[in-house]
Amino acid sequence: MPHPIARLTSDALQAQLQTQQPPLLLDIRRRAAFAHVPLRLPGGIPLLLDAEPIRIPDAERMRPVVTYCLCSGEASSLRVAQWLVEAGYESVGVLAGGLPEWRRAGYETQAVDLSAGAALAWQDLPGPGSHGGLDAHSALVPLVAEQTLLAGVTLPVRREMAVLFIDMVDSTRLIMNTSAERALSLVQTFMAAVTEIALHHCGDVHDFAGDGALLYFAGAGEAVPAAFALRERLALARLDEPELPEARISVASGPLLIGRIGGAHRQGLSFLGPCVNIAARSQTQAPPGGIVITDDVYRETESTDPDLAGCFKPLPTTRPPKGIETQMPALYLA
Repeated sequence: MPHPIARLTSDALQAQLQTQQPPLLLDIRRRAAFAHVPLRLPGGIPLLLDAEPIRIPDAERMRPVVTYCLCSGEASSLRVAQWLVEAGYESVGVLAGGLPEWRRAGYETQAVDLSAGAALAWQDLPGPGSHGGLDAHSALVPLVAEQTLLAGVTLPVRREMAVLFIDMVDSTRLIMNTSAERALSLVQTFMAAVTEIALHHCGDVHDFAGDGALLYFAGAGEAVPAAFALRERLALARLDEPELPEARISVASGPLLIGRIGGAHRQGLSFLGPCVNIAARSQTQAPPGGIVITDDVYRETESTDPDLAGCFKPLPTTRPPKGIETQMPALYLA
């Protein structure tokens, strides 16, 4: 059974770094994010999420490892922590609040060194669909919401998370003008892509609802790259299946109350918070193939993925949807 992933405060990690056997520190980012914030924890070793293939350390499995990133919700560091646990590491933790929280605590930082870790042995992380050994799918199961973020937590609990809605454009026309068997086949192709991308970006497909899906991520640092990956994957799928509908995608983030609902014999997780409603409502502002994000998601993306942030442009202010007149944030479209 995989070992649980510890969530360390800056104070706790600083204490570990002062011991005779400090943990291996992994700085989890994409290359542009290292250039955007060229600082690291002392001894932090870069692990590039946009490398092809992605590589993880091949060290002694009893050696403690701590991952950190720029995401407020530890999205990227949780993703790699899960890979490490699945690879057999026995003591894996993530730094709560990542590098921003470490700096707020006043602890020492160093300049980024992309050559750090050259003396380590590394192993490739096989891509989706590979067989045997470490696999990008198996490495992300169990999923974020059920096992990683909520491990050992008494529900209900509040968490900062990111929400992604994806919806099939003009699905009514598809259903009305094709056989039920053909429509189901196309919906399955669409949702299989959604599930694969969600898992690869440490997401939880919380619900399939007819022609759409509701996904949860630890933070915008994974939700936004997942949105672009979804758009690309579905565009490629349409080359083989021209009838496959385009998608509208929206991403919002904020505090969620997570708890169980249902009866004595069947229960499920429920995620309640304004960002769920905002993501659902803002999705209508996207054209077919478009991605809409809220202002807070855009600001975090500027830090974690500057290149992706540069793809977005502000949307003209529109009348807020009914019911959230005082809560609708500014929106950006890519």
